Amino acid sequence: MQKAIITDQVHEDLEKACQIICDDGYKYIELHNVFGKTIEACNDEEVQQIKKIVERYQLQVCNIASTVFFLCPLYPHYKVSLFNPAFYTIEGDVKTHLQYLHRACKAAQELQCPTVRIFPFRFPDNEDVVVVGTDADIKEISKHLRKAADIAQSYDRTLVLENCPYSHLPKGEMTFKVVQQVNHKHLQLLWDPANSYRAEKHKVPQAYLQCDLHQEYDLIQQAIGHVHIKNYHYDPSYQKPFLHTNVVAGDIDYMELFTLMKPSYQGVLSLEPEVDHKQTIVSMEQLTKILAQI
Repeated sequence: MQKAIITDQVHEDLEKACQIICDDGYKYIELHNVFGKTIEACNDEEVQQIKKIVERYQLQVCNIASTVFFLCPLYPHYKVSLFNPAFYTIEGDVKTHLQYLHRACKAAQELQCPTVRIFPFRFPDNEDVVVVGTDADIKEISKHLRKAADIAQSYDRTLVLENCPYSHLPKGEMTFKVVQQVNHKHLQLLWDPANSYRAEKHKVPQAYLQCDLHQEYDLIQQAIGHVHIKNYHYDPSYQKPFLHTNVVAGDIDYMELFTLMKPSYQGVLSLEPEVDHKQTIVSMEQLTKILAQI
């Protein structure tokens, strides 16, 4: 398994981020926020600037963390809004997002990056929508992802579908069901075990609440193309009880989880710690130590 980190987690300035990442012994990076916008909004000239910076530090882009299908309503009557203004994202309907997907795949080609992250559609603001990820939702998402996977195939890239707590499919078992239904060689999973852990149980169908993280990995491992790493500590005394921590201070035992994964997953573990700069650097060092010990 290889270690990586999303550059904007280290610094908003790509050049400064790459320097820090390189100095810390990392060889792989993931791109989301670049030049004050999400990566799929970058034009050809900006992609060339990115390429020069990445090559200068002898880094390799392991994933394009696009926001395709994130701030996109799954149904026409759904209203969606951004949960965090610091999270750069595109907006619009499915047609618009598919147009941006072409940009993301083209950038991935230019940067010699194999995968592009997509989302399973933002959870709606509509108050009458309580449970998401129903069979009907999965069928509708699968319909759109077939078109998306065909676009990725035309660029010889692979899409990785992230289980996201702000989406219709917060658990890996749920995104796995979509990948099974679409059944396309250019669609895999981006598994985020911490996102699975923090899924809001009252929004998830009961059928998807049976697996712990180890059981979920065993179930979905064959479809995983990329992995995000962060950690949480659950404290019910807070209004938002899932608190971000560094890699080892949270409730997920990554030493144990990576030991389980090692025989079957040879891909990248990409840090998305969502903590302050100091704890991000600590997380980078912690991930290095864990991988050296398993």
